[in-house]
Amino acid sequence: MQQVCLLTVVSLFVTSAQCKTPGLQTRITDRALEYATEVALDILSKQVTGQQIPDQHGQSGDVKFDITGMNVKQFTKPSSRVSLIQNVGLSWSTSGTGLAIHGDFKYKYRKGIIKISDHGSFDLKANGINFQVKIEIGMDGTGRPTMKAVGCSCNVGSADIKFHGGAAWIYNLFSGQLENKLKDMVGGGNGLLCKQLNTLIDVNGMKSLQKLPVTVQIAKRFLLDYRFLSKPSFQTKFMETYHKGEVYWNAVPVDAPFAAPPLLKSSDTSRMMYIWLSDYVFNTMSYNALKYNQLQYNVTNKDLPSGVLNTTCPQSTCIGKIIKAIGTKFPNTTVMLYMKSTSMPNMTAQNGSTVVNASGDIVFFAQQPGGKYTYFLTLSATMSTTISLMIQNEKVFAKVLKLPISVTVKDSKIPVSPEGLNFIVKGIVSVFVEPKLNELGAAGFPLPVINSVHFTNTQLTVAKDTLLIATDLKYSG
Repeated sequence: MQQVCLLTVVSLFVTSAQCKTPGLQTRITDRALEYATEVALDILSKQVTGQQIPDQHGQSGDVKFDITGMNVKQFTKPSSRVSLIQNVGLSWSTSGTGLAIHGDFKYKYRKGIIKISDHGSFDLKANGINFQVKIEIGMDGTGRPTMKAVGCSCNVGSADIKFHGGAAWIYNLFSGQLENKLKDMVGGGNGLLCKQLNTLIDVNGMKSLQKLPVTVQIAKRFLLDYRFLSKPSFQTKFMETYHKGEVYWNAVPVDAPFAAPPLLKSSDTSRMMYIWLSDYVFNTMSYNALKYNQLQYNVTNKDLPSGVLNTTCPQSTCIGKIIKAIGTKFPNTTVMLYMKSTSMPNMTAQNGSTVVNASGDIVFFAQQPGGKYTYFLTLSATMSTTISLMIQNEKVFAKVLKLPISVTVKDSKIPVSPEGLNFIVKGIVSVFVEPKLNELGAAGFPLPVINSVHFTNTQLTVAKDTLLIATDLKYSG
């Protein structure tokens, strides 16, 4: 059975996250809650319609009656209101709900020597039904979100019953008692609607929350941690959540030795949802990638076009022709470049732009007979890469805009001319590095939402240390 109550739908929008500065923060506004109630009531209508009601038996004076085969034939969608309760969660109340119930009856009338029995069907219309339920939102000991229904109440304004079949004058002997029985079954804190709501919040709602991606594996080596840092906070116009927002090395999940910077302040509530994503999220991944030797790669001819790393070639575009000392010292072979970062690549978001600064070494080896390699050159490289960011399919994607690379000789066993360095930068490093960066950016960075919720009318703002995503939401469950 699908989740139905307001908070369950809200929980589809995002997980939650404050004792230390969060790496990710979300805000769900009253606009989102209003939308959520509409979705929730549609789901509630589907769940309640067709609901079976337990058989009832009773006696009124000289009449014994049995009511069987009852089920809800129609649910009239009410108007509803959601309010936020500080330090607790949400209160959801509705008014004007209507239910139509169909069932079968049989009765026995006995007075003196008069005995009458008959059967037929009936239709009950219950109107003016109001219910209210509070939903506590919190976190468990592992940082996962929790929800619980508290204090559900339900009142039925009126009930009108019509019988089909049997003697009409006998109906009057027990119809009033039957109407009261059915009102009590539908209403009250333990009635049909409250039971349905409590089950859907406490059971189905929690199952829905378990689907929220609070930890996500990336490339099978990293663990993206979106678990709560504290319980959500509730204001008049919105609820906010605070997430760890850190990327670990999956096998050894240890906190990075630096803290998340303060996130951008904003009071905007014009969209349904806001996500503050700190550059701390990306930098913790860089930290662990460097620490566990993920930022190194052997570049060979298979990574570059047209034999660029050949030391001997008929054309003039191979490394042995551009840097003649390589072709002279190591003829008829190929060169391998060992590229490694020497410091943690650092992403900085500020004033509408996002820049990744990185530095590393490029170590040159010539392949020798028997598969051995001879070292002959080390270059130091620095780059300051400007990237563009976009939000699509609830992920953050990146693309390189500028890739200026500066290369200097760190150690060399051969002479290297400025023209040779320029060739290495433009003809080798840029050709390899930029596609690799774009490949990583095209994989996307997942945000903490589940598959049935999608962003629409989305805006991305890049500010100091913060990517701020403002978006409306569409539910497609």
